[in-house]
Amino acid sequence: MMPDQNSSPRHRTIVISDETWANTLEQAALEGKTASELCLFLANHYINLEQKPVYALPDGLIPRSRTIYLPDSTWAALKREKVLQNRSSSEIMEQLLRGYLGLSLGNRLDAVENK
Repeated sequence: MMPDQNSSPRHRTIVISDETWANTLEQAALEGKTASELCLFLANHYINLEQKPVYALPDGLIPRSRTIYLPDSTWAALKREKVLQNRSSSEIMEQLLRGYLGLSLGNRLDAVENK
């Protein structure tokens, strides 16, 4: 189910590596978007995949808290994925951003089926 993108975005805190965040801000600027809009696009795409690829992120990432704005519906769907995949929302978002930006994703694990 596609989350409702019309609901009002709210402040969310995620933990993303410095490398990924710097590249996200640069890519968002190139696309004329905010980092939050880029995160929303990627999260909604991932949420709607039948089989969701899962990666063990590379070692040595230096994470920091970041602020993004996502609607409640998208955040709830991301939280659902968090439970299904037994990993944090931040790890999922880090993977999505790194994949989109062409950064190393680490080792691929089994894909998670959409239930």
